[in-house]
Amino acid sequence: MQPWWRYITRYSDRFANLGFQQSGGSVDYRWPEQGIPLVRIKSRMGRGRKPEVAVGIIAIGDVAVGVVAVGAVSFGVIGAGAVAIGWLLALGAVAVSDLLSLGAVAVSGGLGIGAVGIGRYALGAVAIGKNVLGAVAIGQHGFGLIPLTSDVLGWLKRLFS
Repeated sequence: MQPWWRYITRYSDRFANLGFQQSGGSVDYRWPEQGIPLVRIKSRMGRGRKPEVAVGIIAIGDVAVGVVAVGAVSFGVIGAGAVAIGWLLALGAVAVSDLLSLGAVAVSGGLGIGAVGIGRYALGAVAIGKNVLGAVAIGQHGFGLIPLTSDVLGWLKRLFS
């Protein structure tokens, strides 16, 4: 079975006239070519040691910085990737945002949904926050198979006193 980037780069030489620059297994696309790029795609496709950084309104690359950023490491208003840091939305294995995070480890100022969800509102196998729902619920209010919330601890204190 071929690596995933083989399917992407297989016909890239045919698209060179569209602005894609392919050299040594990397892709570099910028639109428009003058001024601040609206769309920037820059990646080494998993080859080489140094990752490529894509900066633009819509940025796709090994490391992506933009309003909408997609990459192995991404920073933006909306970020998606293995490590995603976003202001409104973050999607990734490790997702950090201010409003909504979805990922294996989701850290958010608002709603964090993931295997480990951390935030004001948290949902996950391990949920940590103010209002939580999860198998292990740690917080002020919430429900879980193992509830470690201040509500349950107060109930146990009243039960045994």
